[in-house]
Amino acid sequence: MMKITQDMIKDNFSERTFNRGLDYYKKGYVIGPVILDNTLYARVIGSMETPYEVKAFIGNHEIDTRCTCPVGYKCKHAVALLLNWVHEPSLFTDSNKFITSLNSMSKHEIINIIKKIINHNPAMVCEYSLIADERPQINIDAISNKIDWIVSEDLDYYHIWDAVHKLEEIRDIADGLMDKELYKNAAEIYLELIKGCITAFDQGADDSGGSMGEFAIQCVSDFNQCMKQINDQAYKDILLETILDIANNEDYGLDTWDMLFGIINKENISHAEEYLLEKLNAEKEYTSESNYQYKKNNIIRTLIDLYAHIGMPQEKLRLAQFELITGDDHILLANVLIGEERYEDAFDIIKKGMALSGGSFNDLQKLYFSIASILIDKKPDLVDFSTSIDFAFDLMSRYFYNDDYEKIKEVFSGIGKSEDFKAAMLKNMPNRDAVVSSLLHDGDLQTAIDVILSEPKISSNVIINVSKAAVDKGMEVESSLLTKIAIERGLINAGPPMDTLLEVMTDVLDMHTLENLCDSIIKKGSYRNALMLIPYLLDRYPELSATLVMKFITHMPVEVVGQVACAVAKKSPKQGASLCRIRINEDILRSHIHYDKVVFLFKIMRRICLSIGNESDWVRRIRSFAAENKGKKKLIDMMRKEFEMSI
Repeated sequence: MMKITQDMIKDNFSERTFNRGLDYYKKGYVIGPVILDNTLYARVIGSMETPYEVKAFIGNHEIDTRCTCPVGYKCKHAVALLLNWVHEPSLFTDSNKFITSLNSMSKHEIINIIKKIINHNPAMVCEYSLIADERPQINIDAISNKIDWIVSEDLDYYHIWDAVHKLEEIRDIADGLMDKELYKNAAEIYLELIKGCITAFDQGADDSGGSMGEFAIQCVSDFNQCMKQINDQAYKDILLETILDIANNEDYGLDTWDMLFGIINKENISHAEEYLLEKLNAEKEYTSESNYQYKKNNIIRTLIDLYAHIGMPQEKLRLAQFELITGDDHILLANVLIGEERYEDAFDIIKKGMALSGGSFNDLQKLYFSIASILIDKKPDLVDFSTSIDFAFDLMSRYFYNDDYEKIKEVFSGIGKSEDFKAAMLKNMPNRDAVVSSLLHDGDLQTAIDVILSEPKISSNVIINVSKAAVDKGMEVESSLLTKIAIERGLINAGPPMDTLLEVMTDVLDMHTLENLCDSIIKKGSYRNALMLIPYLLDRYPELSATLVMKFITHMPVEVVGQVACAVAKKSPKQGASLCRIRINEDILRSHIHYDKVVFLFKIMRRICLSIGNESDWVRRIRSFAAENKGKKKLIDMMRKEFEMSI
């Protein structure tokens, strides 16, 4: 092995990492160092309860390291290991000498050594025990203990990656077994890994990055792949209750219910149903109604899917009628009936479900119109206009979605009531935003504009959509009025299409109308709307932009104040300079961190004075300011440096 020195180590690591590693070495944190050929290995105590595993590869004029800590590469633990080799090489166990010593050991001694190695690292089994078609003697207890050890640590955000990395090493064992078509052994390891992840979550593991959840879901998928290859139904029956228990108790979104599909059959599904319904009934005694309904939905939906999976449709329908209490229960039953093409029965169930609480918002209404769109071709008389109006208003009561609206229109058109629906919507629909959005969707722009102009409750975002459509149609006057109304009614987001709409509005509307708009913004204290509008007023009506800046002078970006001051100064230099002075007075009173803004505004004032040939006035003003603020030495020094003059 190439000889290394402390200086070489220092050159290969950052100064901070080296110093921390040196501290770890001096504290004796390096445990059980080993050398094998050109590789150093040890465990190094770190911030977690269990030590990190560190390797250092020493090649020709280079050092490479790996560590199980979150850093993973060229970390302080590697520095500690390398320093241990430089200063105390005699402490390292020489693996080559150990291998040679095996020749003098008895078979019993060698077997005991191998057992200890396997207990520490079960992956060794996968590497060395698979001979031809021999079934490997996997020590599943050792693997389970290893997993328990990994997930029992305090898995906060910074350490969960390390745990997942260690679990991945165990999954490699199962992957190797599956590659060799030893599916039962692989499945058992995947199952232990899934249970380990659930345990970690139960103990509060911080998986906000999603790495452990993704790992568990992949293990579920791998387990399912194994089950597809296993024909031993007796073996699957043994696993059934374990999988049922896992799926019923896990609520972390790990897809564990999917594990049942590779195990269930016509002989054991009755046992699965009995088990799950017994658990559900027991839970009803001690949990809240909402939690019970949530659990019930999961279990009944899964059992229905399982019965469908094994081709037992009548049992699927039987279960779908279990406890028809909530709207969600009726949705579930209706979907099963739709699958059986019993549309009339499904339609009736949906209408009954609407009278109940507990339904997912809008799901009942959407299903109603989906079924109605099928029935209008066969039995249109079953689709009642009044009921459909109520359902349509419910569906559009919060948001407007094009697809939902098209389905609604299809139904009313199918029963010959399109005009009646539109009239009812214009007159009676509570959600007036949805009314305007539907008119816009249908291309009835003028009616949409009329509704906005006559009703005070249309939201700004909807008005902006109509204003943009008006611009696209060349209706600039109407668009300008709509944009003004939208700004007056609420907060508007800058950017497209507002840049176009504001440009059109400030070109079309007269100063008096825009002045009223500015007054409305000031009255409501709408700083963001003011900031958005100012750039579009600068060229034509700089005095209005100055009015808005004055109202929000403290909060305005200093660059905006400077732009407005320069624009106003074209007509009134005195007003432009005054705007700068007002903001300067605000900034010097707040903090020294605003001094750069003061200097910036004095540069603007200088530009204004130079534009009218009156630099002497600016010199007088800056010297007067310096005299008044002579105690602010940092500010005065900044101004001297910037303007290269004695003040």
